[in-house]
Amino acid sequence: MTTKLFERLVTKFSIKVTDLIKYLEISKATIYNYRNLDKFSDIPSDKQLKILYLFGKETEEELELVLDESDGEMLNKYLNRISSILADSVNGKKQEIASLEELTLQNERLLKENASLQRQLVVLQKFSGIDEFTRAVLFDKISEIAVGASAAEMKEFIDYIDIFSKYRKFTESKN
Repeated sequence: MTTKLFERLVTKFSIKVTDLIKYLEISKATIYNYRNLDKFSDIPSDKQLKILYLFGKETEEELELVLDESDGEMLNKYLNRISSILADSVNGKKQEIASLEELTLQNERLLKENASLQRQLVVLQKFSGIDEFTRAVLFDKISEIAVGASAAEMKEFIDYIDIFSKYRKFTESKN
C-alpha cells in the first residue's frame, strides 16, 4: 500500500481545503492532519465513507486505483463527480445558514411578541375585579376613543382619566 492516500487524492484532483472542510464537516487543521496520515484507515470511519463516496468507490484499494488512472475521460468524470458533490455540500451549508438566520429572526420576533403579550396580560389582570360586561363596555369605549386619535388627543384622554382617578380617590377618602 502506498502512503498518504488522502493527500495524494487531494493533490491529484486539486480539491480545495475549504470545500473539504464543508463537505467533511471538520476543521482546517483536521484536514491537514488527515493529509499527513500515512494510512487511510487512520481517518475516522465516518469521514472515510464520505471520502469513498466522493470518488464513487467502496474500498481503500479502489481509491488507490483512482490515483493510477490516466485516461483523460475517466479523470474528467471524477472531477465532475467531485465538483458536483462538493457544490451540493456547499449549497446545503448555505441553505442551512439561511434557515438558521431565518429561524433567528423569527425567534427574535416571537420573543418581542411574547414580551408585548406579557405586558398586555399584566395590564388586563388589573381588570380582574371587574365583571365581564363592564370590562367589555370599557374596552369598547376606550377603543372608540383611541382608534384614529392623534397623540395630543390621547394625552388629553389620559389626562381626563388621571383627573377622574384623583377625584375618585379624593371622594373615597372623605367617606
